[in-house]
Amino acid sequence: MPVVYIVLFCHFLTAFTALGMPLFMPRMITSLIDSDPQYLIGVMFVVPPLCAAVTAPWWGRFADKYGKKKSLLRAQCGLTAGFLLSGFADNLWIFCLGLVVQGISGGTLAASNAYLSSKYQGKSLAKSLNLTQFSARSALVTGPVLLGLFTEIAQPLHIYRYLALLPFCALIVSLFLQSDVLSVKKSTGLKKSKATTGQFTQLLSLQFLFCFAMVVTFPYFLPYVQSLGESSDTVVGFYYSLPHLVYLLLAFMIGKLTLSARVQSLLGFFILSLSCAGQFTLHSIDGLVFYRLLFGLGMLLCYSGLHLLLSQRLQQDQAGLSFGRFDAWGKWAGVCAGLVASFICQYFSLHWPFLLASIACVAAIFILVAQTKEPFDHVNPIVKT
Repeated sequence: MPVVYIVLFCHFLTAFTALGMPLFMPRMITSLIDSDPQYLIGVMFVVPPLCAAVTAPWWGRFADKYGKKKSLLRAQCGLTAGFLLSGFADNLWIFCLGLVVQGISGGTLAASNAYLSSKYQGKSLAKSLNLTQFSARSALVTGPVLLGLFTEIAQPLHIYRYLALLPFCALIVSLFLQSDVLSVKKSTGLKKSKATTGQFTQLLSLQFLFCFAMVVTFPYFLPYVQSLGESSDTVVGFYYSLPHLVYLLLAFMIGKLTLSARVQSLLGFFILSLSCAGQFTLHSIDGLVFYRLLFGLGMLLCYSGLHLLLSQRLQQDQAGLSFGRFDAWGKWAGVCAGLVASFICQYFSLHWPFLLASIACVAAIFILVAQTKEPFDHVNPIVKT
């Protein structure tokens, strides 16, 4: 079996819980404290990404120095421990500690991508990065719906205990992966380093805005849909999963596009902005399906464009650090998004995060348009497969 499919399977096992359970953060906090937890939802939501953002570059250097397979095993082991801590928490502090462990020791997406970069390069790597997002979207399609069913018969915190088995199984399977060969760093010269750094920084700013737009609507999506007239956790999970279902259905066709990475990114941010603006204006459940499907199309194009740019700017001898930085900027965006969502929902309404997401997408469009052609258009078109 190709190594990419083994890595994808293991990533799905870890992402199922890590991406599915935060949707039910309001339920978990309510079970731990008696007071109104509204302001705590956003705060607790940012704990794992905050810890991951701080430690991701360090783990990237760890992967480059000691091996990307070891870093992948480390991430899976950390998630197992973090899920167990959260599952057996009987107060808010222990639960928070479990989230901290998940954040510090997690980062399975960056670890999986770094490992794949030791096996694939160029367009093959970009395709592999889209596939790791495919496994993440698979988790986001199945996780909220299935976990929503379980939360109606058991407390979400108790479910964590059993879900810890998933990253543990991924750890066992990953033990049989071939170890990567550590690369020897070569001097690339100051001129190349400056050019690469400038282009990569531009990419990181787009990653930040994209992740902010994706995450800012997440913490309060459950009460947002309930304010539109839907009360079932399972149905809310379905609405949340729709964009990721679009990604699953179209991910294997996106490689047939002949558009440049820059054009794909522009289209993606434009469609994503329209979708978020539409969800901001909703006052009933009617129309939500359409805007969620539109959200998925924009998300797909953004991921495809950003992954192409990332694969072209990657330095193989520093792949772990590059993926660590890329992941860290996404996590910092998640931290900012969670804090902003917590504040704005507390003082305004549950609709406002969608307006902020739309504004973030517009900012990304301005960055893409304002840049000279060299950093973004000097790319080979995608060849049809």
